[in-house]
Amino acid sequence: MTSKEIKKLITSAKNVAIFGHQNPDLDCFGALFGAKYLCEKLGAKATIFSNPPKNSFLLNIFDGKEIESEFFSENFDLVIILDCNLFSRLEEKYREEVKKINNILVIDHHPQVEVENGCKFLIDKNKSSASLIILEILNELKIPLTKEVATYIYAGVVGDTGRFLHTNTDVATFEGAIALLKSGADIQKVYDVVYRSKTLTQIKIRDYLFSIYKLSPKNVCYLVISKKMLEKVGGSVEDVKLFIDDLNQIKEFNVVMMAYEIENENYKVSCRSKNGYEVAGVAVRHGGGGHKMAAGFSLKGSVKQVEKALEKISEEF
Repeated sequence: MTSKEIKKLITSAKNVAIFGHQNPDLDCFGALFGAKYLCEKLGAKATIFSNPPKNSFLLNIFDGKEIESEFFSENFDLVIILDCNLFSRLEEKYREEVKKINNILVIDHHPQVEVENGCKFLIDKNKSSASLIILEILNELKIPLTKEVATYIYAGVVGDTGRFLHTNTDVATFEGAIALLKSGADIQKVYDVVYRSKTLTQIKIRDYLFSIYKLSPKNVCYLVISKKMLEKVGGSVEDVKLFIDDLNQIKEFNVVMMAYEIENENYKVSCRSKNGYEVAGVAVRHGGGGHKMAAGFSLKGSVKQVEKALEKISEEF
């Protein structure tokens, strides 16, 4: 869909429900809050639905008061899904209820694996982030940004480019960042929250992670962190998620796979790579998805079973 078609779709709606993928990250939230602003400027009432942990660092940037948890499809006539193009990647509690609405717009930058019936799409896999797509829609519709929204979208761009370190960073990314700076984005706030706010407990967790990783013959680093292990060091899943990029900074590691327990024997596996290695294909084969150098999937089992699975998966690179 074009920006003008999206405008027509939104202006014809009264109440819009906005969703991102499970375990949201900076780009997901940047796109969610940018889309909410877009809808409201076009005259529609918009509500973000998500369940970030209460201690999520995201809530130090984004306004948690704008997020709702309970969703009832009968109250909405349009759904917008961002940074995600599969129902299976929505938070489980929302999936079936979302499907009840036959007016769904998907805006994403991940490659489409399959087409969900009844959805309208704006998929641009050449964009470095979903937040950047929202920014371009706002610009094309000549909707000026507030400082707050510019900060939200900037956080999303920074998150999915790894502070402009990843290979998905291109001219459009820097042009978008410049436009956001001109709109007053508080980049210091973003950098302070994301990169300058680690606690002593979190540093202890990082040191613990560096002590338990395993390394395959192809220099694929993998590790498994259960909730019990986290309790021993006084940390949370949110703490662990901060450090996968630290592991990926080690020169000798071609790939990093970090599995952390979300709930009883259900693990989220985050993957990062460099040195010409790609992780998206492996993630897709195991029911997940993502980008060439940053992707993820899920595994089930005990610590030993998940570690064994990662050992086997490491052979695929």
